Amino acid sequence: MVVRQADKRMIRRSSRLVVASVAAGACLVCVAVTPAHAVPKRVTDGQVQQAANAKAAVAKLVGQLSAQIAQSQARERTLQAQAELAEQKYAYALQQLQEATQKANEAVAAVATAQKNIEKARSQLTSYVRSTYMAPSVGSTTIDLLTAQDPTSLLQGGDYQAYISAHHLDAMTALDRATVAKSNAQAAAQQAKQLQAKRTTDADTARQQAEQAYSAQQAESSQLEASQADAQKKLAAAQLQLATLNNQRNQYVAYVQKLQAEKAAKAEAERQARIRAAEEAARIQQQQQQQQQNSGGGGGGYSGGGGGSAPAGPSGGSWTLAQGQAAANKALSQLGVRYAWAGGGYYGPTYGVNSPGTDGWNDSQVYGFDCSGLTMFAWYPALQMPHYAASQYLDAGSYHPSPGDFQPGDLLFWSDGGVSGIHHVALYIGNGNVVQAPNSGDVVRITPWDQVAYGYFGATRPLT
Repeated sequence: MVVRQADKRMIRRSSRLVVASVAAGACLVCVAVTPAHAVPKRVTDGQVQQAANAKAAVAKLVGQLSAQIAQSQARERTLQAQAELAEQKYAYALQQLQEATQKANEAVAAVATAQKNIEKARSQLTSYVRSTYMAPSVGSTTIDLLTAQDPTSLLQGGDYQAYISAHHLDAMTALDRATVAKSNAQAAAQQAKQLQAKRTTDADTARQQAEQAYSAQQAESSQLEASQADAQKKLAAAQLQLATLNNQRNQYVAYVQKLQAEKAAKAEAERQARIRAAEEAARIQQQQQQQQQNSGGGGGGYSGGGGGSAPAGPSGGSWTLAQGQAAANKALSQLGVRYAWAGGGYYGPTYGVNSPGTDGWNDSQVYGFDCSGLTMFAWYPALQMPHYAASQYLDAGSYHPSPGDFQPGDLLFWSDGGVSGIHHVALYIGNGNVVQAPNSGDVVRITPWDQVAYGYFGATRPLT
């Protein structure tokens, strides 16, 4: 994702710190600027030592408060990752429930077919009984022998009775077989319904766990924000106190702060310019590739880190550079599609699932993808993967490329702790960029891979 929820909150807090620092800096300027004709105040050695001691004490307090803020921000990132992992587990449970429901429906259809076979066999047996009742009794052979005018008709009657007896056995056997088939089908249907019920319970449990994870995140985030607000007030006060105690150096401090602010603003502007340039270059390159394809020139979409030749990699598997590029191009076809919590799959975007207490509270009305839903779509039908980022890391392929060895189509993962903590996945498209579905309220977009989120874990090359 480009800027995740926890990162957004940290940016807002950082902005408040910058505002507080600028305000404090303004105070410094007010204190430092004195009339040109004013006589500088004489400072004794004792006053200088006292100011130095006070400065050291305030600097120590500033360090402690900064450490507290860093710890609270790290805790909030952990909570965000846990909530995202819960969402991935819920999406996986929904997929399993859909499969169980399909099997249950097939079992019910088998029971209906078995019932039709029983009715058919019963109808055949009824026809046999009616025929036997209307035909002469096998025991009347002696009477027939004495009364028959034509011996041939008597022989034909015997053949008829033999035919009826044989069909009686066939009708009874068919009824038995149909009855057993229905019994088996009913047993299979019962098992399918039990599995469906279990999958429903699993999905409900996963949803509850996801909602609880988000609720825990919100509750603890509120507490952390309150603590950080108090720490920021103390920090601003400490900065002002430090500035007052160093009144003799205020003009220089203000000058240095101004230079640092200008440097930071310039660096941020350059970073934003690089991001915009990368996105624009990717858009133009895709446009050029489309024009080449339309004119019969072919082309390969976004180029990977290895140029046109296949990179060194595993000897097994069926991966090819063309397959990876095809997956990247397919994912890029969804740029601008909205993020939907637990949304998307093999065949494209779907409506998401509401996630109360988060930005995804109304995602059941949003038609789009989550992170693993987008990668499922990109690699289908060449590869079928679960709707779960952690499983995709293990199931998609056995080769795990390092940064610098990425190729289009590679899956990149972010985790809060090992494979089980993987909470986000994106698809590499070349030129140091990935395409990803970031979070609720955002859209499928292109992002430099090293600016997606914190906690990069590793990559997997599908079909290896």
